[in-house]
Amino acid sequence: MPAFTCCVSNENTVNPMAARKNIHGILGLSILLISHVLLVMEVELIAAWFYYWAWWSYILIVDSCIYSIKKNSLIMNRKGEFIVMLFWSIVIWTFFEAVNLIMQNWYYSNVVPSLVIRWLCYGVAYATVLPGLFETTELLEAVGLFKNSSVKPITVTTGLQAGLAAIGIVFLLGVLFSPRYCFPLVWGSIIFLFEPINYRWGTTSLLKNWEKGTARKFYLLLTAGLICGILWEFWNFWALTKWIYTVPFLEERKVFEMPLLGFLGFPPFAVECYVVYNFISIFRHHRGWEEDNYRLNQGKRVSSPLAVITSLGGLFFCLATFNAMDTKTVNSYWPSIAELEIVPPAITLRLETLDIKTPQALLARTKNTQGRRDLASMLNVSDDTLARWIKTAALSQLKGMGTVNANLLNKAGIADIPSLARQDPAMLHGKLVSLTHGKFPSAPREAIIRVWVKEALRQGNNP
Repeated sequence: MPAFTCCVSNENTVNPMAARKNIHGILGLSILLISHVLLVMEVELIAAWFYYWAWWSYILIVDSCIYSIKKNSLIMNRKGEFIVMLFWSIVIWTFFEAVNLIMQNWYYSNVVPSLVIRWLCYGVAYATVLPGLFETTELLEAVGLFKNSSVKPITVTTGLQAGLAAIGIVFLLGVLFSPRYCFPLVWGSIIFLFEPINYRWGTTSLLKNWEKGTARKFYLLLTAGLICGILWEFWNFWALTKWIYTVPFLEERKVFEMPLLGFLGFPPFAVECYVVYNFISIFRHHRGWEEDNYRLNQGKRVSSPLAVITSLGGLFFCLATFNAMDTKTVNSYWPSIAELEIVPPAITLRLETLDIKTPQALLARTKNTQGRRDLASMLNVSDDTLARWIKTAALSQLKGMGTVNANLLNKAGIADIPSLARQDPAMLHGKLVSLTHGKFPSAPREAIIRVWVKEALRQGNNP
């Protein structure tokens, strides 16, 4: 089972044959460059899947660099451990998605409509989290960052361990019962909760490092977290399928889609992931992902019942959370011209024969006066009628909007972006709630409506 298989590579630490095959970095760089070029060319398929192209390419590039430096890397020498990491990466990030169901700090827009493909995409995306963080950490270590750093040794007493665990519990309870004010505590609570357990059970531990007077791994993780956080937000900003933040009190000042202060959460998040993975290694006879511990206790296997229970439990947890996300975290899906209720079905069919299947395609076809006149003539409709369809299409393309929400706004009397820009988010939210009471689709949260209005105002100021 993926959760507890030993997963030890039989390759030697230095393998001349493997050295000649270290080409996955070139593959990753090629994919990354091509995907960026196609994104700039506004190829919709690439834009929708851009996050996946970017992050998996990055992982290949970084792993190749690590192998070039020290002739030992996750993909080249610890493939089995890499596969285990993918499984736990999905489970660990899904935990934070479950917490976000309570916090409601971010939501997803323009996701794939097919449930099966969508859930597979969740898994493929979340599988990049731990490899991205840990590969970056190992690369920084390989190039010698913080090599000579030291700290004053600490004495880890039973009281200190209990105190740290208590802090972790209080932090988590704060997030669960007062998410509006305590949401930042989720990015660190697990460190306090699990690190004393790691120390007590003798697995890889940051507290052990501090006992010896070194905090290098801690510094490396913090730095890797910040680097990955910047890349996460940079690549997300340009993607068509993306997440958008609605963090309380921090909605105004953003870099990419992330509130500026939100970047402070990435460094402790990296430490958190490291601590959780070390906790998991307790049940794997202390085997981990790092070069100095992935071969530990090779002759010992975790019992099959425990492996099965853990794997199935993780899978069930992920699927249950994915189902809840579809209701509470996903706000819009890939847009289709057929979903715009203002466009008659007969016209939709004719548009599709003209290869106009999405609102974006309609906007591209009618971006100038002659294009609008030609299309109106082909469809045998008036210029005013076509103009109304174009306005609704543009509304559906607004940041995170989607066709379903554009239809809802039309029912509320908001037919275009300028009309939306004049709305008060709180009053509009109340109006949409009254329109959707007990019906599908439900009214979006007020925080999401604030994102729409802000973007509509921005477009009005920058036509």
